[in-house]
Amino acid sequence: MAIPHETLKAMIRDYQGFSLADDELDLIQPELDHYLQAIDQLQELDLATVFSSRLLRVQEGGQS
Repeated sequence: MAIPHETLKAMIRDYQGFSLADDELDLIQPELDHYLQAIDQLQELDLATVFSSRLLRVQEGGQS
């Protein structure tokens, strides 16, 4: 799913980034597409059997 140039320009403006021309956006579009594909792959992971690290408690100072 490619992000339209108008959307990218709005995001850049909202986050007060550098203004980019359409030809500059064309240069970064493949990397953005790759990033979005990686996110889709992560969302498909089945983490039902993975223990949450938020539940772990670390022993600090050598005391249990």
